[in-house]
Amino acid sequence: MGWAVLFNFRQDLGLVGDQYSWASSMFYFAYLVSQYPANYILQRYPTAKVLSCSVICWGVLMLGHLGLKNFAGLLVLRFLLGVAESVVTPGFVLYTSMFYTRSEQVYRTMAWAAMQGLFSIISSLLSFGLGHITNTALRPWEYIFLVLGLLSILCGVCWLFFMPETPNKTPFLNEREQAIAVHRVAQNMMGIKSYQWKSYQIWHAVKDPKTWLILAFVLFTQLPNGGLTSFGSLVISGFGFDSFRTLLIGLPSSVVSAGGMIVWGIFSIKYPNLRTWGMIVPLLPAIAGISAVYATMNTGANKYGRVVAYWLINSYAITWPFALTMVGQNVAGHTKRAITNTMLLVIFAAGNIAGPFFFRAQDAPGYVLAIATILIFFCLAFFSGIALRVYMIFENRRRDRVYGVLSTEEKVDGMRLGMHDRTDLENTDFRYVL
Repeated sequence: MGWAVLFNFRQDLGLVGDQYSWASSMFYFAYLVSQYPANYILQRYPTAKVLSCSVICWGVLMLGHLGLKNFAGLLVLRFLLGVAESVVTPGFVLYTSMFYTRSEQVYRTMAWAAMQGLFSIISSLLSFGLGHITNTALRPWEYIFLVLGLLSILCGVCWLFFMPETPNKTPFLNEREQAIAVHRVAQNMMGIKSYQWKSYQIWHAVKDPKTWLILAFVLFTQLPNGGLTSFGSLVISGFGFDSFRTLLIGLPSSVVSAGGMIVWGIFSIKYPNLRTWGMIVPLLPAIAGISAVYATMNTGANKYGRVVAYWLINSYAITWPFALTMVGQNVAGHTKRAITNTMLLVIFAAGNIAGPFFFRAQDAPGYVLAIATILIFFCLAFFSGIALRVYMIFENRRRDRVYGVLSTEEKVDGMRLGMHDRTDLENTDFRYVL
């Protein structure tokens, strides 16, 4: 929708006032209310099959945009899209944790998260080309939804037939290789996957201070994300560029996010305990960029200089997959992890619901209130990330002091407890990765 809005999307559907903001937020309303059932479904049914069905449904709904006539129809589709996507992020986190060790998960998570930035580049170029199609039965923005919908369906079908469910049910591995794959992930002390719902682990998620520090960080990064995702192209357009140039000028912003994720992922392979730094450091260029955009409002500053500052803002996107790895690697117990994922994604949705409303129609094209608010939230996220790192360092040292530094035998005991679906609060041999 962020690309379609540059090609008379609002005018063709008769959107006025804050209706575009409501349409943006409706997706996350559905995302929010769907989180508990989504994580319950992921806990009870094969992850790969759930993800593939979700992507296929997403593609069908994208095609449904071709029949849109008004605001009401858009709200319905946006709501259903939110329901369809509600399983994707927790599903990918769960799927990654089932196949890779904790040291391997960071790079894999960064890699699949970087695909969003890479696909934004591809989609912007597609939108640039499709936007030039005129005098046909379909309007330019309808071609965007058509192409993206067909690609989603194709991707979902491939997942349905080719992605394995668990390491011990991987068809392209023989029995010995499957046993090795299971033993590899046993060292995570988290097991592979349990289909049993353990209610006591809900309380373990709620009483864990780590949970609330992660949630605070997610809230302060996703409040800006909700507005920047839907209004980012309009902000750049407000610098003085037409629709087509806005698409091209926005490309480096995606390069910053996708490229940054890959670079941080590579560093994480060589240097351990970079996860919390990956939540903290990328916020510094984002804070610098948003500060520069705010400080140069109504000053006659060079618009290309302001664009470069705007590109830096998107470095905050690097923090999101690192926040996900905090749950995937530092929360043990399948029910506890599912509940923590649910809480995290509820906050994710709430932030993205509220975010677009900081971009008030009366503030266009500068959106001074939104820019100032985003600066404050980035600063709060920065300090939340620092607090999370300090807490986990303290907790690891406390466990070493109380239970002793882990020996090889104790690590084996920790792996055994993990395979029996114990939480990180129950497993005294569990140590948090930073």
